[in-house]
Amino acid sequence: MKLSKALFLVLLLALFITAPAHAQSAESIWLAANTTTYKTGDTVIVTVNAISATPIQGFTFQIRYDPACLRPVNAASTIPGMNGLPLPQLSGQVDGSYASTIPQLVNGVLAEVRFIALRACETNLVLESAALAIRNQSGFAAPLAGITLGQTSIPLAVSMEKGGEQEFQPISGAILPLDPPVASQKSLPTWVIGLVSALMVLGIMGGFALLRKKPTAPAKQRSLTRQPRLQIKRGPHAGKMFVLQRVPCLIGSDPRNDICLEDPGISGHHAKIFSSNNAFYLTDLSGNTFINGQPVRRASAPLRPGDVVRLGKSALFVFEA
Repeated sequence: MKLSKALFLVLLLALFITAPAHAQSAESIWLAANTTTYKTGDTVIVTVNAISATPIQGFTFQIRYDPACLRPVNAASTIPGMNGLPLPQLSGQVDGSYASTIPQLVNGVLAEVRFIALRACETNLVLESAALAIRNQSGFAAPLAGITLGQTSIPLAVSMEKGGEQEFQPISGAILPLDPPVASQKSLPTWVIGLVSALMVLGIMGGFALLRKKPTAPAKQRSLTRQPRLQIKRGPHAGKMFVLQRVPCLIGSDPRNDICLEDPGISGHHAKIFSSNNAFYLTDLSGNTFINGQPVRRASAPLRPGDVVRLGKSALFVFEA
């Protein structure tokens, strides 16, 4: 009888010791907020959190928001050695990316993200996707497998009442600007207008001078000799430059493509870049391609220098020509 009781106590003690360790072993990412009610003009603060038993060397997150209700300001990570990687921001989506040269364990806040409440509204902040990054055997950054998303939506209520001055602890750590794209410019400084006018005059004068000379080659023929490039900003090949040696150019996860991007969110044959009438175009082959935040959806769209293209949920590149 005494032996049975002793055995029961040992098993019970083992259960209490191992249960917390098992609960902490699962890799997961989630969104959190201390409060969900704000006044117009208040600073809205949410945190991206994670727990991982594997040391990481970076992380990314994408938070969808209503640009009529909120304006993103910045993100800050207090994890030592994590440096923010500025990316082109799309209206309605915060895109945060951090990297470190030192592997680190994480258990808590990855980054604090701040918005400004623009007007009275009821909205949600949604964690569309997130990933923890490790360095694979080839030395490239790769997403950590087996990550689960916990809480992904935070409901917010902003009242019409004007918010007062808020006191926050100073932001510490690596600060990442999240300025949304500028929709339009109301006016230009006088010196800019004068400079543009002078350049136009010089351009007209140069045009008349060129008309008097015999052209060496048609302008259209010369422009076709340029080689467009894809600057990968996010994904397994982040930081790499692909030069399009020829068009049309197929892009996808299948090794038979002209550009192979090994990403689980990219289809085997995801998109195609081609030229027509001295211009470049992008064709969506998967139904999950975006140019400057606008879906292409199994159609073709003009591709101009500086356009930001997103394939799937995570791969992102800038088109240069």
